[in-house]
Amino acid sequence: MYLGLGVLFLIISLAMAGVITATLVLSLKDGDEFISKKNLLYIVPTFLILYFLHITAAAFNNAEMDFFYCLNLINTAMEVLKFKIQGSLLAPLCREYPIYYVNFALAFALSGVTVILSVSSFFGRRLRNFIFVRVFLRAGKDVVLGDSKDALKYAKNEKKCVLLCGEISRKRYADLLKSGYTVLKAEFDSKKFARKIRRGRHDIIVFRDGNFSYTKATDAYFGLNACGVDARLHLEANLEEMKILKEKFVSKAEKSASAYITGFSKYELMARKFAWDYPVTKFIPRDFFNPNFTLKTGKEINVVFIGFGKVNYQLFRTCATQFRFAVQDGERLAVKPVNYFVYDSRAAALNNEFFSRILYEFEEDFKDCDFPKPDKICSVTPRNMDINSVDAKREFKAFVNENSFTYFIISLDDDLRDASYAETVKRLLPVCGNYKIFVRAKNDNGEKLNDGGDGLIYFGEQKKLYTHENIVNDDLTALAQKLNLIYGDLSGASEWLKSVKELPVDKRGRALNEKLKDCGNRDEMVKRWAELPYIEQASNLYRALNIPFKLNLMGFAPVKKTDGLQAVTESEFYKTYANDGRADGYADYSFFFKTQPANTLAFMEHSRWNALYILYDFTQMKKADMKIKEEVLQDGTIRRTLPHKDLARKRHACITTYYGLDELIRFKYKTLYPDAADDGKNYKTDERLRELSKIYAYDYIDLDGLYGEIAALDYAIVKA
Repeated sequence: MYLGLGVLFLIISLAMAGVITATLVLSLKDGDEFISKKNLLYIVPTFLILYFLHITAAAFNNAEMDFFYCLNLINTAMEVLKFKIQGSLLAPLCREYPIYYVNFALAFALSGVTVILSVSSFFGRRLRNFIFVRVFLRAGKDVVLGDSKDALKYAKNEKKCVLLCGEISRKRYADLLKSGYTVLKAEFDSKKFARKIRRGRHDIIVFRDGNFSYTKATDAYFGLNACGVDARLHLEANLEEMKILKEKFVSKAEKSASAYITGFSKYELMARKFAWDYPVTKFIPRDFFNPNFTLKTGKEINVVFIGFGKVNYQLFRTCATQFRFAVQDGERLAVKPVNYFVYDSRAAALNNEFFSRILYEFEEDFKDCDFPKPDKICSVTPRNMDINSVDAKREFKAFVNENSFTYFIISLDDDLRDASYAETVKRLLPVCGNYKIFVRAKNDNGEKLNDGGDGLIYFGEQKKLYTHENIVNDDLTALAQKLNLIYGDLSGASEWLKSVKELPVDKRGRALNEKLKDCGNRDEMVKRWAELPYIEQASNLYRALNIPFKLNLMGFAPVKKTDGLQAVTESEFYKTYANDGRADGYADYSFFFKTQPANTLAFMEHSRWNALYILYDFTQMKKADMKIKEEVLQDGTIRRTLPHKDLARKRHACITTYYGLDELIRFKYKTLYPDAADDGKNYKTDERLRELSKIYAYDYIDLDGLYGEIAALDYAIVKA
């Protein structure tokens, strides 16, 4: 009988061990808490196993099994948890039936584990939090300030980050831990936080809705920096806000540390991703273009915004600078503006600085120019109307025809309404037509919307927006920083950077990538980037962002490098690029006025650059404001220049038409060299004119390095 009971106890104990193990494993797999109050359920059955084993041992020893003896055995069984084992009671049974050695050992282990788990359930979340805070901070994970809506979204996506909360109630603290967040109760500028963050490099993120004083945040950051903490501070702020913050509130004495204070805008990041993933040239039919990439006569490109909240507002600005086209105008090229139509029933949404800049201020600022007036950025038609009206739907239908290509971008109140209205628009339009419908979808619940095969393209998922890769370390900023090294000036450059700059343009990207494997070189890249004026940072960023637009126009596309990828060769790329001026280093000035594919791309690049600067409130610099500057070089010679930009006053003489740049070059030549006999006409033999003509050559040199730039970001070029 006792042997049979021993086997039964063994089976029950093993089953209990299996249930506990399986439950804990599933909890880990499903993301549930490993230690929780549900572990209390295991105490009773495991203790009963231990108790009945003692009852069996007492019966084997012929003990008097009355009520009080059995009651006392409860205490005896519980003493096991204090490592007090009644050997005289248990040993006879175990010696007679060795299976009980296994039973008692397994029962002791199960009881100990369940008690530990059950006791831990009362403070398990705090224990988990205590451990994770230290692990994450030692590993250099992100630190997000505050208990705000956006901070929680970020922490939800980036599980291995720490929420830094100062003033927070006990209940709220417990709620955050229950929701799975890792929380450190400390102020940003406290010694407690400084002590914990000494190891590793950390990215400290401050969202706008956290209601932090940015000046106090930067002061606290400098305090951490002075304590030897290696960290970078990321503030939710646009370029203009960061400019004010750094110029007015950040001490010049902290210049080296301020290089690691950066700003980000959630909606701008979303708009950038949209422009990178969905450049309009990716979808326009190839028969809309001539062989030199100009739009054919009579073809129109439309972008229709349905709803004009924060998302479409930022998308408009990005698209207006990125989507630039040219047409053939006899022997010259001409700008072909994109037509933007904005539909919203809220009049206030249609009154903003961008529309004012394009529709009114542009004419005012450029009505009295010394050089040709720049081309208008785009055509904008704000439409204050109900999108469900007959008139609105009639207009939507009219946008789609054989001579136009139209983007419909829908961003209304919520995902359900956006998706529903997108279906309405789709029903209005032909099944196959020259259009694409894009729908904003926060997609908080993780549905695979784009897998539906309904012809709609969803963008702007929160999960992709609130990530480390998007906010802290986005690819576009990394590429822009590299472009700044490749094309920026060499003042104060290290020898490693000079060696890269000495290479041909199309070889610099790969060489730079190798050099940037060194941490010190990467730090120099960040510092040189931080020293750039903000408009030049924006110029580099949006030049990099325009790469997919240009590549798709040429019939290519940028994709992340993978094994077995069939990339376009360098010779294939430059055959399509078709640039006769590149071979001789642009020694023939007349090349800049041809209409080859390279000329079209450079023409559109200047148009894009114009649009960016104009939307950043820059105007054309007057001839009277351009003063000769003399600089004594190391060899004692005097170098005379005529600066044509004043960033402090937001003036730039290059804000003119592409062909107007020629007038700027001629003016600079006559001003600098008034006694020149040939009046700057003999380009091939006049080094001074060739130097000044870099105003034209710059855009071509940039395009020449496009293949290498893609490689520098670990992308490859494939046929679209």
